[in-house]
Amino acid sequence: MAEDSLIFLSTSTSDNTVTTPAVIRADAGVKRCLSFSSDKDVSTQEEQETANKHLTLQSVPDESLSCRLSAEPLSAQTGDTCLNAKNAISVKVQHHNPDSAEDKENAALPSTTITQGNSQEEDTSDQGCIQDSTETASKQHANTEDRDSEVLRKARDEGRVDVVFTGPVTQEGCCRFVSEILKCVLYQRQQLPMTYDQLVYSQKKQQASVQDRDTVSRWPVQSADIDWRKCQQTLQELEEVLQQLEVLFSLSKVPRVLLLMGGSPVLPKELYEINMEDLILAGGDQCLRVSSCLRQLFRTLFVADLLSDTRPVRLMPTTVLVLAHRDCGVSWFRPKLQFKVPTRVKNQIIALSTDPSVCKEPRAEGSDGQDYVWFQAPMTIKGFSK
Repeated sequence: MAEDSLIFLSTSTSDNTVTTPAVIRADAGVKRCLSFSSDKDVSTQEEQETANKHLTLQSVPDESLSCRLSAEPLSAQTGDTCLNAKNAISVKVQHHNPDSAEDKENAALPSTTITQGNSQEEDTSDQGCIQDSTETASKQHANTEDRDSEVLRKARDEGRVDVVFTGPVTQEGCCRFVSEILKCVLYQRQQLPMTYDQLVYSQKKQQASVQDRDTVSRWPVQSADIDWRKCQQTLQELEEVLQQLEVLFSLSKVPRVLLLMGGSPVLPKELYEINMEDLILAGGDQCLRVSSCLRQLFRTLFVADLLSDTRPVRLMPTTVLVLAHRDCGVSWFRPKLQFKVPTRVKNQIIALSTDPSVCKEPRAEGSDGQDYVWFQAPMTIKGFSK
């Protein structure tokens, strides 16, 4: 592409030399600006004429709009100047490119350093979080071991197991706690050959097989059939007590429940109390789930080892007594106005309570008032073993 070049032409006057700029079209390869000084010391006529002879530019119009020099010394000098200019430009580019590359590298270094620093900080923070979680887990494990050791000590020395819930429970939940503890006591004290659920399942299978056998032929009654009938009677008695407990819990609050095994209600051989006086009762979504409470309950009973005994236990009847409001209107249970908790036998207490620091709801009614009396189940649960 052709560019404009500024050319200075000298014109002589009587006093001094005036330089006049002129712009001509020249090829992009040759560009030079000529100027002449207007100093008075070099403004003589001869020197100006000599300079005009040797340095006269002739404009030659052509298709490329190029400019040729008429004097040979000027063309040679111009060629040298162009080469020097190209060399200078190339040298400048060569010197500039490494600098720019170095600048890019230097500009990239801080970001890399920052990235490395950030990654190191993230690694350090991750390690700190892992260390904190490990310490927290170890502390929780140590606290759990301390609580378990205290539960075991209190069960052995005082015959008491405390189960503290972190929130309120429902009245239906209390009934479920009593029912499950009753099943557990019967199984752990060897009054049932297996757990209640397993016994119900096996009885259903046995009943189906007996019906099929009776349809084919009638054999004399065998000992297996006698055992099956005894087991069926025990299950019927237990199911009747559980159903009537649900009715009673729907009619009144029940602060305490007694399980008397063997002997008589006045002097039993074993006594287990379920104390729920410190439970906070409520309704709705704010109550704890019964399943989670049962898991906590039976874990605590397992740690306390309150019901297990290596010695063989003979079969004995189990009597259930419930403390409820005297005007609750229950008909199946019989009121025992003069009943007092036996003191000659060791009382194994399973105390259920709500943490007072977590829940501020009012507690259940106490059992010290005269409005609450003991009600006794009219039937006992007879033990069964194969």
